[in-house]
Amino acid sequence: MTPEAEVALSKLRPLEGYSLSLTDPRAADFVFVTGLSGPERAGRWTVGPSASLAFKLPAEIGQHVLLTLEFGAFTKPGMLDEQVVFVTLNGGQVAEWIVPDGFARKRSLVLESGMLGESHLVRLEFDLPRCTSPAELNVGPDRRRLGIQIAGLAWQELRAAPGLSDWVRQLGRSVGGEARKSFDERALAGFWSRFMTGPNVLDIGFKGYADVKGVVPIAPTAIGMDLDYPGYDGTTLPFPDESQDAVYSSHCLEHIEDYKSTIREWHRVAKVGGHIITIVPHAYLYERGLTPPSAWNGDHKRFYTPASLLLEFEESLTPNSYRVRYLEDNDKNYRYENPPHTHPFGCYEIVLVIEKIAQPSWAVRG
Repeated sequence: MTPEAEVALSKLRPLEGYSLSLTDPRAADFVFVTGLSGPERAGRWTVGPSASLAFKLPAEIGQHVLLTLEFGAFTKPGMLDEQVVFVTLNGGQVAEWIVPDGFARKRSLVLESGMLGESHLVRLEFDLPRCTSPAELNVGPDRRRLGIQIAGLAWQELRAAPGLSDWVRQLGRSVGGEARKSFDERALAGFWSRFMTGPNVLDIGFKGYADVKGVVPIAPTAIGMDLDYPGYDGTTLPFPDESQDAVYSSHCLEHIEDYKSTIREWHRVAKVGGHIITIVPHAYLYERGLTPPSAWNGDHKRFYTPASLLLEFEESLTPNSYRVRYLEDNDKNYRYENPPHTHPFGCYEIVLVIEKIAQPSWAVRG
C-alpha cells in the first residue's frame, strides 16, 4: 500500500447510516477506492483486472455484520456471458461470485468482529479475470476494461451468523429473468423465509425467457419444472398429494389455457400450511391494455389485474381450502414516463400468495 493510500485511509470517517451510494458526492468521506471509474449514472465501474473498496464501520458494531453490495456486470450474450469476481476481505479470500448479466443485483458477505482491527476497517479487493472493453467486443467505443459496476453498499448487525441455507446467503441467485428483478429485496425483507417454509419447492416454468446461462430454480432445494421434466405435461404434476412446502410460478400462468386444472393441481400437491406463490404480468403496467392480444408476447392467453387473478383462484378452488396471505402490485423501478409503444421497464407484475388450509367439516352455503 502506498503512503498516499495509508494517509487516505486514516482520514476516512466511519459510515453514517446503514447504506451508501457510490454516486453520492459525499462518498469520498467514507470510502476509499482504487481501480474504479468516477461516478456514473448507475454506479462506478471497475476499469481493470483489480479494484478495491475500503471503509470503516462504526465502533459500536456487534459480533456479526451483514454487508451487502449492489452491482451489475459488463456482459454480452454469446460473447461474454458472465463476469467472475474473486473477493478478498482484509487479506483473506471470502467469495467467488459469478455475475451473469447487467441487472443491478446484491451480494452478501458476513463479517465477524474478529475479521476487523481496532479501527474497524473493511478492505475489499476484487479480482476480475474476465474484464473486457466494449471496444474489444465491437459493442461500443469505450476502451476501458470493464468488469462490474458497483452502485452502493449497505450493512446491518445480525443477532447470529446466518446458516448456509439462510436466504441472505442467496443474494444474487441466478433465477429467471423476471424473478431476479425483485429476488434480493424479497430475500432481505423475509418474503422467501415467510412463504417457503420447507425444502420441498416446485418452481413452475423456472427458465422463462432468460437468455443467460446457468438459470436455477428459485430456492437451492427447489425442483425446476418445465415441459422437458419427466412426467410433466404443462398441467399434471408428477408428485404425490400434499408433498410440497411451496409451489412457485413466475410469469407462467398467463401462458396456460386451462388455468382451472393448473391451479387445482398446484393446490393438490401443496401441503396443508404450504403456500402457492403466483406472479403474473399486470395488465395496466405490462400490457397497457385490457384484453389480448399482447403487444409484447403473443402467447399471453389472458391479461391480469389483482381482482382477475384472485377470481381465477376462487373459480378453481373449493371455498375454505385456502386463505389469501399476500397480494401486491410490484412496480419497482417501473418507468411510468415510457410511452405505450415502447417495452415497459422495471417490474410490472402482480404477486399473490395463498396458503392451503385444512378444510372445515362444514361447507359454504350455495
